[in-house]
Amino acid sequence: MSLQSVQQECFDAANDEYLQEARDDLALFEVLLGNLRTGGDAAEEAMPRMTGEVRKLIGLCTGMGLPLLDLLLRRLDNYLTDLDDPNPRQVDDLDVFVDIMRGLLENEVDDNVDEAEFVRSLPVRRPVELEDLEHLNIEILLVDPNRTSARIIARDLQNCGYRVAMAQSSFEAIELAVRTRPDIVLSSSVLDDIAGVDLAAALAALPKTKSIPFVLVTSYEPGHPSLAGLPESAAVVRKSSQFGDDLAVALERFGII
Repeated sequence: MSLQSVQQECFDAANDEYLQEARDDLALFEVLLGNLRTGGDAAEEAMPRMTGEVRKLIGLCTGMGLPLLDLLLRRLDNYLTDLDDPNPRQVDDLDVFVDIMRGLLENEVDDNVDEAEFVRSLPVRRPVELEDLEHLNIEILLVDPNRTSARIIARDLQNCGYRVAMAQSSFEAIELAVRTRPDIVLSSSVLDDIAGVDLAAALAALPKTKSIPFVLVTSYEPGHPSLAGLPESAAVVRKSSQFGDDLAVALERFGII
């Protein structure tokens, strides 16, 4: 048996094991959501457990050749962030995620579907009183390694009706930007391997992302030497009491509001 055949067998075995684990978790999610509909203290147990299982599946999904499932799990993780006690509509949204996950695991969803369109078909967290459904089609990719600050910004954006995807690293941000084509990228200036300025330059250089508006969140004032490599097309939002005003100006500049 050739080395290539052995490697393929190992991959197939790992893939089968992952798919079985995903199906087991799918059954668990259905039970947890059923418990949520009964009320009581079910959410205290269901939400942390569901979040933990989703993040485990995300970690194991790498290299499995399941791109749509990978995107769905990441979006589900975003949806679950800070969702301690979901209301009935949010439980319905979680049911949609579970239904689509089942379709992916049972090969009922076309693998050739456009990834950006697939992502935008998934449920989004939104305020109960929001009526402007068209506004929800605007997608913001938020890049911030700090989960706490990312959650705060994401919640404010969601309360304004925007769809929000979150990335913690620059390389994850590049991957998601290429695959899902957000309407705008909002990034912290301090990231991991490369700085926010370099992320802006990288996205501006790639054919698939060069037209995506970029907003850098920084403590530096415009014109600071540390921002020298920032593309002219990018906007700067200050980390200060003026953050909300600066962000509104940037969004208006790019026609997002």
